[in-house]
Amino acid sequence: MNALEKKIYYTMLLSIYKELLSPSQKEILTDYFEYDLSISEIAQNRNISRAAVDDAIQKGLSKLVDLEEKLQTLQKNEKICEKLAKLKQKSLNCGQINEIEDIERSIKNGI
Repeated sequence: MNALEKKIYYTMLLSIYKELLSPSQKEILTDYFEYDLSISEIAQNRNISRAAVDDAIQKGLSKLVDLEEKLQTLQKNEKICEKLAKLKQKSLNCGQINEIEDIERSIKNGI
C-alpha cells in the first residue's frame, strides 16, 4: 500500500470509528487526516510536543486498525457497495438507480 492509499484507508477508518477514540486522539487524527495539518502545526496549535502528537497519531491508528480487524465495518461496507454497483448495472429504471446511488452515498458518508 503506497502513502496515498494508506491515507485514504486511515481516513475511511477514522470516519467509521472516530467516536470510539479518546477525545485527544479523535481531535489530533481529525486535524492530521481531515484538515491535512502537519505534526508541527498540530503540536503548535495544542501547545504540546511533536513527539506527543506523533504518539497520539500512532496509538490512534493502531486502535482504528484493531477496531477494523475486530468489527470489519469498512470491509462489509465495501462488499455492500460492490453488490450495489452490480445491481445498478442491471437496473433499467432511473428511480431504482437513484435509490441505489442514495444508498451508496449513505454508506460512504456514514448513515
